[in-house]
Amino acid sequence: MFSINSAIMFCLIVVCHSANTRTKMSDIKMNFKLGNETEEHLKHEQNSINKTLTYEIDQATHAKVDNGSHFRINNSKETMINQIKNSNVDVATGKTLKQQVSYSTKQATYDTFDQVTDVAVDRTTNIAADQATDVIVDQTTDVNVDQTTNFLIDREPLQFHFVNRNLGNPKGFGSVHNHTAADCSWVYACTSLYLQGNCSICECETHKLLAYCFKTKLSGIPQDLPRNISYLVLQHNELNDTALYPRVFANYSDLEVLEIKHNYITALPAGVFEGLNKLVSLNLQRNRIAMDSQLNDSQVFSPLGRTLTTLILNGNNPNTTNPDLKYPDFALSYLPNLSNLALDGLRNKVFGRYFRALKKLTNLTLAGYYPGSCRMTALKNDTFRHVIHVKYLNISECGITGSFVEKDAFAPLTQLVFLDLTNNFELGLEAVGDMMYGLRNSKSIHRLKIERIVSRFTPCVVVYGHTLRYFWNTSIQVIEAMYNEIEMIEQKALLKLPPTLRSLNLTNNKIMFGSYWKDMGQLINLENLHLDGFFMPVEFPYIFPDRRFHCQTPQSIDKEVTDNEKQGSCGDQFWEDNQTDFKLPLPPVLKRMTMRSFSMAYVVTNITFCPNNALEYVDVSSNNFPKLIGPVTGLVNLKVLNLSSSYIETISAKFFNNLTSLEHLSLFQNLLGDCLNNDKNGLIFSQLTDLKVLNLSFNNLYYLGWGVFQGQADIEVIDLSVNRLDHITFNVTHMRKLRHLDLHKNDIQTLPTGLTDHISSLLERGVNVTLDMRQNPISCGCENLDFLQWVVNTRVFGSDLYLYYCKFPDSDRAVRVEPGGYEDVVKRLVHSCSSQAVLYTVVSCVTLLIMLILLAAVIYRFRWTLRYWYHAAKLKISSNQQMDSDQFKYDVFVCYASKDIDFVVKELCPRLKERNITVYVHGEKFKVGCYIADNIYTGIRKCRKTLVVVTQNMLASRWCNYELQIAREQARNTGRNVLVFLFLEELPTSRMGMGVLTHIKSSTYIMYPKLPQHRGAFWDKLADDLRSS
Repeated sequence: MFSINSAIMFCLIVVCHSANTRTKMSDIKMNFKLGNETEEHLKHEQNSINKTLTYEIDQATHAKVDNGSHFRINNSKETMINQIKNSNVDVATGKTLKQQVSYSTKQATYDTFDQVTDVAVDRTTNIAADQATDVIVDQTTDVNVDQTTNFLIDREPLQFHFVNRNLGNPKGFGSVHNHTAADCSWVYACTSLYLQGNCSICECETHKLLAYCFKTKLSGIPQDLPRNISYLVLQHNELNDTALYPRVFANYSDLEVLEIKHNYITALPAGVFEGLNKLVSLNLQRNRIAMDSQLNDSQVFSPLGRTLTTLILNGNNPNTTNPDLKYPDFALSYLPNLSNLALDGLRNKVFGRYFRALKKLTNLTLAGYYPGSCRMTALKNDTFRHVIHVKYLNISECGITGSFVEKDAFAPLTQLVFLDLTNNFELGLEAVGDMMYGLRNSKSIHRLKIERIVSRFTPCVVVYGHTLRYFWNTSIQVIEAMYNEIEMIEQKALLKLPPTLRSLNLTNNKIMFGSYWKDMGQLINLENLHLDGFFMPVEFPYIFPDRRFHCQTPQSIDKEVTDNEKQGSCGDQFWEDNQTDFKLPLPPVLKRMTMRSFSMAYVVTNITFCPNNALEYVDVSSNNFPKLIGPVTGLVNLKVLNLSSSYIETISAKFFNNLTSLEHLSLFQNLLGDCLNNDKNGLIFSQLTDLKVLNLSFNNLYYLGWGVFQGQADIEVIDLSVNRLDHITFNVTHMRKLRHLDLHKNDIQTLPTGLTDHISSLLERGVNVTLDMRQNPISCGCENLDFLQWVVNTRVFGSDLYLYYCKFPDSDRAVRVEPGGYEDVVKRLVHSCSSQAVLYTVVSCVTLLIMLILLAAVIYRFRWTLRYWYHAAKLKISSNQQMDSDQFKYDVFVCYASKDIDFVVKELCPRLKERNITVYVHGEKFKVGCYIADNIYTGIRKCRKTLVVVTQNMLASRWCNYELQIAREQARNTGRNVLVFLFLEELPTSRMGMGVLTHIKSSTYIMYPKLPQHRGAFWDKLADDLRSS
């Protein structure tokens, strides 16, 4: 018994009635709404999941969906309905999902991805690269092929078709009935839920009931369900022939959708569908109902003739080569309103004449992948002769062999819009070219899908002009030829493509750069070009290629003259011998070009594109460009450039100079650490002033200079994740539109205040800024408390703190933050740090005091040295004259006390002058207006000696003591004996002091004689001492 939760989920999923999701026969993206309508039963679940999901439906409920299918969830039913009305895809399923609902059945698997910043690339940006810039081919090449056909959207009334992977519609059509726009809301929400027997009953907003009897081991059709159910699912049960009998469903006359897939039914008895007067969709897939004469000769479908539009019968005939099988044209002729039909493809069988009665049959699927079976092998000229109204034909994986295809096989399909020949490995490119003969003048064909029609490992596959000879006059807009081992395109072969071509997808081939590029300029309406390279298989081959596969024989068209050839176009000089300065032509309206893994290994120097182009998106990721020298010119409209995973080590300052229109740049996963470390002035990106998204993740960055992003004032997203940055050293304060800064998985412990202040100012202006610092060892110590408080207050990290870390001072390893995030850390730090604040203050003050005391002691100890050097520096500034022994202006500077001036003036100076000694007497020679200290220093510097007249008065004079210290410092710094002491009177040593005594001991001194007769010799001796150097 399944759970209530499972039933809830089904009521919102089941409306896609188990059809396989198939959009554009490849990957799709579809918007879904998460409803809040089940509030009666889920009141405690208030938050709808708003994340991108990868939605893969298991075969137990739905057939396999392409792995790349993504479903984006919107928040309102109105948004979803508008998207359905305005999109080219059909509604596949509706699903209400609450965060707490457990859905464990096999029906679906959900893979939840982290939300990412909207980036034209992508990690980014997933520009990322994500990568963000990865383009799902079918998504980027939306085909608005002939709006009058609307790809399964009928005009009167407007209807929505639910997608079915098994059917041939490129947008998908389903086995669910068509609803008008007014009725469509019941797909998405239900207002009540209950169980009845083994089935879940869901009552919807439009009062329509759905009965879900999935995997309940039913052996008979339940008769106790509400009579007014509109949708009945009986799949994956044990129903066999005994469960079906005439009017077995008559109790459910309001039934619109009936699913009996995956049971054991071998025959449909007459009258089994009587009473189903409103049934529009019938799914009998994966039973054992053989398409033999018993089925074909019956009238079992006749009661459904007025209403049935969708019938799925594939997967019932595993042995499609049985010669007794045939397409049930007579049995189906009773369904004139049938528009969607899925059958198993039979070998060498044609669609019988009674199919002509099905004038509304527009979608026909014979595809052989699960859950269908197909082994047609051959296509004859009369295979489709009676299904002339088909617009969407899917014969993929049907074992069609090129040698068994007749050239007019598709000629009867005059309304064909889409043809899918995927996975017919033995078909080959040449056979496709031949089979286009029947469509050579078709104006309805818009899309051709020929993916994997060449066997793996086939060598020398070349697209020749002969292969495309029947394409020119068609109206094909999209060609998808992925995985075909193509290595080269013959020159002029592209000229055979129709001028209506808008998208060409040659992804996952082995195409090399060649002369075919010259013809690109002639594809005048091409908007999307995909030349992505070849990806090797995951598993090693288990068998050798067939020996039949060998190099093809060239069928050159060099001699053919075509009407669409144009001469003298830009790029002609490219093909001249020895030409190195050439221009690359591009289709004039080409907007998107991808060349991922294109085996390009170049040092990119000067490249010039022809200027008449509209190219906006270029993806050349996963190549090898070690040096980008440039410049690249001619791409004036380029907005997105993806250079991810290209081993780039160097980018010159001029490479981006002519790409000024760039808005999204992805350099994800390169080797730019040293290059950007050396770009101190930001020259590399300086010209990219319009850049909005920049992805530099996975680049081994360890330092970014202050001005590396100086030209990016309007940037919105910067991705620097997964690098080795330990500090943020670049400037962001000029980035007025910054929305997201990704720094996750670096070694950053904190952010500078300039960055945090700028983010705060942006938040105050209403800019929603987010910051990603996951897997960084964020410091959680007192020194980083301000940053942590800022994080908590601004909430720039968001609410999802998974993979955020803290590095505490007492630990060498960072630990993951608690569920409460950094708020708990901040609370603990505020308490612990405040308790230590007094201790920190006291220690700081004591330390400062000790330092001041030591500084004062040092200053006092060397006070005279400092004074001397102060005056020396001052004199040096004021005069550049150098003083040496030959330049002294005076012989002696006389240091004396003012009370001894009579002796100096009347006795000392005259006696020294008599002996030709020039004397500098302080006071007499001092400059007016100068400081005394400056005059003293200048005077001593100008004199060879300093004569100190030692008296009681001199020892008491402060200025004499100053002169003595300056003279002493001069003696120390010049290495000369400068000081001479003249004792005018006897003084006890106790009166002199240690400073004067020290000077006397290391200098010349002389006593003034008391007897007059001794004074003559005294003056002579003094004059000699003063002259000596």
